[in-house]
Amino acid sequence: MRLVLLDVNGTLVPAGATEVDRGALAGVVEAVEGLRGRAQVGLCSDSPLRSLRDFGTSLGLAEGFPVVAENGNVTRIGGVTRVRVPFPGLAEVRAVIAGTATEHGLRRRGEQESPEFGGAPVEPGVWAFGAGRVASVAVFAEGSFVEAAGRRVAEWAADRAPLAVDSSPAHGFLGVHPYPVLRSGKAAALTALAEAGWEPVMVGDTMSDWVPPGTGVRCGFVGGALVTAEVRAAAWALARSPGAEGVAELLRRIAEEADERGTV
Repeated sequence: MRLVLLDVNGTLVPAGATEVDRGALAGVVEAVEGLRGRAQVGLCSDSPLRSLRDFGTSLGLAEGFPVVAENGNVTRIGGVTRVRVPFPGLAEVRAVIAGTATEHGLRRRGEQESPEFGGAPVEPGVWAFGAGRVASVAVFAEGSFVEAAGRRVAEWAADRAPLAVDSSPAHGFLGVHPYPVLRSGKAAALTALAEAGWEPVMVGDTMSDWVPPGTGVRCGFVGGALVTAEVRAAAWALARSPGAEGVAELLRRIAEEADERGTV
């Protein structure tokens, strides 16, 4: 069965968005409906499982749609949730971050959703852990603290366990994952799905959404994707339009392929 997985940030939702533009997603909703019964359409993102399930439901994805969450480390396929790489040091990493926040004199807010999923952006002097994560850590805070906390976590991990530290001060976001190469997360999860007999198609906008040929995974990118020339040349498809419009374009292409094949 064809398994189509859509990235969220930068693909369905503009990078740095503080809310979801439902009107911009209307074409995606229509294209998803056109694939119903011919492919399973789901989401693949760094966001936590609960947030992605709520967001996918709002897009009209079929009940029990597949989700690859937390940058590929948490999957829910066929009603079964699995963690690919356990994070035994998760509590310790959270403690390191909390201690760093105390040193910087920041006030902690309760765990929160990303702004595009309804969470309020943190104000200066405040920080918060991302809500709903089970095998990674997310932090929302002002850029200077994100940078400092990212360095502190990297120092802590240097002689303990390899961690991928995704520090984005410009977006006020810090992510920590229990494996050494950040961009390997989604690729490992999608390759495992291909090995299990699925036909995964990944639709994204960055190198984190790329899986090399020969893995059984096909990758398409929306217009303006931040990928190399080599990846563009090797990709299954490139949309003309950016963002949600580009996603709808690629979904329609998959539907056309299904018509040509007579099955998906």
